[in-house]
Amino acid sequence: MDEGDAIEHQKRSKAVYLGIGEQCPICGADNTCRVAKGHLYKGSCWCHGIAVPGNLLRRLAEEYSEEACLCPTCLETVARLAAEHSDVGTVISEIRRTLQPPAARPDFYMENGNVVFTAAYHLKRGTCCKNGCRHCPY
Repeated sequence: MDEGDAIEHQKRSKAVYLGIGEQCPICGADNTCRVAKGHLYKGSCWCHGIAVPGNLLRRLAEEYSEEACLCPTCLETVARLAAEHSDVGTVISEIRRTLQPPAARPDFYMENGNVVFTAAYHLKRGTCCKNGCRHCPY
């Protein structure tokens, strides 16, 4: 996944409000976890088919303290990186480089003396204020 794909993945991931247990701790996307969504009756979770070494999982738990599952894109990328690199530190560096969103964008800018809220602000807010904002993603 290149940086453009990672940014596009991040944009899609914020389109819907998700509970903290439903968000991938790396990118913030919907992790589609059956446990977090209460869908255990549908069988085992999709992630059970993806193998990631235990030492890497422990390191990821230390790096990303949120108690939530990774999304399919991130977990598949982690598994691929683990297969390509034997050093856990290298894998973590590659995860940061390829999957984490770019630096936080500003919440607003000034235009003709008016405050204009960005889409990033609206996504953090989590709901539409119904004021017809220019950058409203809802």
